[in-house]
Amino acid sequence: MPVLRHPGDSCDGPKANPRAYPSALPWGKENKSQHAAFQAMWLQYDHILPHARGGNNALNNVLITCAPCNFGRMSYTLKEVGLAHPPERGAQRSSWDGLERFK
Repeated sequence: MPVLRHPGDSCDGPKANPRAYPSALPWGKENKSQHAAFQAMWLQYDHILPHARGGNNALNNVLITCAPCNFGRMSYTLKEVGLAHPPERGAQRSSWDGLERFK
């Protein structure tokens, strides 16, 4: 699972984002007043086989997704929504630095 910050760094994302982009990207207290990009940066644990389908909390059944993906998939399986099983599809290399430059 990717590390988005170094151990010991403070995590004040909700406060740092508006300071960096004060007027370009609103950060409201409710979902409807937040820019969609901030929702995508809200990482959550998601179950590959959902609890509603008998899934457990074992490490091989948990992965990290953004909030919209987690809530959008709900109790559907990966196959039902047409997604590949992440550990089986292989690593996707990119130049993205995991927001390490954003401090």
